[in-house]
Amino acid sequence: MHNAALQRDSPEARDLVYREFLKSWLWICVPELPDGWKPGVTTVREGINIQVNTPNNAKGVRVLPAFTDIEALANYDPNSLHMALPAIEIFKMAVQLRVGEGVVNAFDPVRKPIRSGGTVTQREFEALAQGMIPKPTLDGKGQVPTAKKPVQVQIGNCDAPMSHDVKTRLQAEARQFVELSKIYRYQMRYVETGTQSEVFGLVCYAQGTRFQEIVTTLMSAIQPFLAQNQYVDFTQLCSDQLPIIEKHGELVYEK
Repeated sequence: MHNAALQRDSPEARDLVYREFLKSWLWICVPELPDGWKPGVTTVREGINIQVNTPNNAKGVRVLPAFTDIEALANYDPNSLHMALPAIEIFKMAVQLRVGEGVVNAFDPVRKPIRSGGTVTQREFEALAQGMIPKPTLDGKGQVPTAKKPVQVQIGNCDAPMSHDVKTRLQAEARQFVELSKIYRYQMRYVETGTQSEVFGLVCYAQGTRFQEIVTTLMSAIQPFLAQNQYVDFTQLCSDQLPIIEKHGELVYEK
């Protein structure tokens, strides 16, 4: 895994790291081991409480340090108790603990880093906790999650009404794209972690980079009108998804 850690930050590099995360394990520091645990391989039973070290960074943001191998962890804190878990379980912990960031291969400032690393934002680890690849829009202001395994979700109307400014700008920009026929707005709740996301579902036949361009244009248009700490995701709807979205979502644009 540490060979895939970020050497340079780019959408392609991050995509590679995301995919490695979903099939790798990470190490974390713990203040103490659960009762009865001993060094070696242990089966973690469901419902067990695991305490995790979550210090504040220099900006006062609570973070969860995680490491690609034991040497990288020792370079951060050689005296800490530690354990390794599948990376997806680490991201689920980050969601449950409500940390602001994950930090991969953090290191003590008095030592030189021995592994490449970086930060995982809250939106990124929320997607990864569901086994999804968070693909950012071209302007970096939004993301288009891609499921890499079956994910159980609940679909419903958003709690807050859509602001007039956001709706007006979204509709105005959407009209320029011949590939885009409808946009639905809905709330998606991930059953396993309980996290929620406001989603714009696009009925659009564009693919690949062209779809990314459309999403980037829409995101850039509404970004100035979103409330503070309001985040939205965009996704491309398939025909078999439309019945439930039409029933539980809100149609906010139609060509």
